[in-house]
This record gives sequence, C-alpha cells and structure tokens, in this order.
Amino acid sequence: MRADKRLYPNLLIVEGQDDLHSVVGLMQHRIPWSTKPKEWLIYIEVGNSVDEILATGYLTTEVKARHIQTLGVVLDADVHADGRYQRIEQLMSSLFPTLPQEIPRQGLIVENLESKRFGAWLMPDNKNVGSLETFLKYLVPEQQGTLWQQACTSVATARANGAACHDSHITKANLYTWLAWQEPPGQSPGLALTQKILNPHSPHAEPFVAWFKELYHLP
Repeated sequence: MRADKRLYPNLLIVEGQDDLHSVVGLMQHRIPWSTKPKEWLIYIEVGNSVDEILATGYLTTEVKARHIQTLGVVLDADVHADGRYQRIEQLMSSLFPTLPQEIPRQGLIVENLESKRFGAWLMPDNKNVGSLETFLKYLVPEQQGTLWQQACTSVATARANGAACHDSHITKANLYTWLAWQEPPGQSPGLALTQKILNPHSPHAEPFVAWFKELYHLP
C-alpha cells in the first residue's frame, strides 16, 4: 500500500506502470531503495499519458503544492522530442524563468527563487526519438547480443507475415520478444531490472542515473 503523497517532498511523474517499475528496478541497484513502497524516498505517480501529464495545470499544480520540494517528470520523446520539451517549457517557464530553450543532453534540472526544483528527462536520452523501450534495449547484456538480434529478426519476420505491429512499436516488440526467451520468460521490464536480466549497471544507464540522483540530492 502506498503512503499519502502529501507526506513526500519529492515527486516523480511518469507515463505508465512500466515506467514506474523500470525506474524502481534500475535505481534500487544504485541507491538504498526499500522494497516497500511506503518507504520509498520519492513518490512516483503514474500520469497515464503524455497528453494528461502535459495538460494545462497538472505539472504547475503539483510543483506549487506546499509539501513539494522537487518535481521530476519522465516522458517518452516518441517522434518529436523538441515538441515535447517546448510544451514543458511553455507550461513551466512562469515558475522557472531560467528554463533553457532546449533540454540539456544530461537532462533538465532547474531551481527557482523559492528553492523549488524541477527536472525533466525525455526517453531515451533527451535528444533522439524513442521511448522507455529504446532506453531499455541498451541495457540488454552484451553477451545477449546474438539473441537480441534474433529477437529483432523474429519480429521483422512476423511483421512480414502479417503481424499487426505498428512501426512505432517495433522497439517494444523486440524487447518483449527478447524478454520472452529469458528465464523466467516474459518478465516485465521492472522485474527484469530487479533480477538483472537487463543490466542495471550498464554504462548506457549512467546519464539517467546521474540526472535522477542530482535532481533529488541522492548520494
């Protein structure tokens, strides 16, 4: 059972449950992180969709709350990272006048005169198009490279044979095909990180981990 959100000075908003559990699965290998949600250092809230999270009033209301010290948001860049960040800037610039015109490659972290902090990360790397699954594919262990390529080939073959997988979902299909061939098969990304099926210590994860720790002042 989750604790009352109002008891947390630190809040992270993500798009979905896979995002939530992936962040937890990654960070529990990097910092002291309790297995009990009520003891988490940061309250993670699922915003359900980019459109809901970037709706007028959502982020600003959260960061204005008296108990909030730091608000972070993690979104998929999808095919328009620049547009995503421009919307964030549009929503938050009145509260954080020092927002840059472009999201920094290392992730956004700003602080205002009221000592409120705001951070943003666009998956996979604040620059390229993609999603959580794009980020996670780089955490596939190197020794699994051949099997990963086989999973990608299998997805391509299935699409050629009529599989109804949109172009925008190919990376997700590749990842979940590869996860289906692990032991135990078909683990969620979060559990795959917890169990080190995906490598939580991959160098590709370092920029996100550094951003997360700096945003929330974590050791």
